[in-house]
Amino acid sequence: MQKLEIELDQETFAKINQLAQTYNCEISDIIKAMIEQLTQPEILNDTFIGKWADEAELVDKMVADILRDRNCRD
Repeated sequence: MQKLEIELDQETFAKINQLAQTYNCEISDIIKAMIEQLTQPEILNDTFIGKWADEAELVDKMVADILRDRNCRD
């Protein structure tokens, strides 16, 4: 295992320390989880539905159209 020394401002340190307490783990576990999350392949981070995250009304309309069309065929 490698050892890494970093300097954090007080606010960032307080946040990571609070996360470690909340999840009952070590700060190194929080950093590891963050790195794993940030290094996921782009395909996993940018899912199809995620591309529509800022278009809630458009998604609602598309779903309504799909359901309407489905009901018309039944």
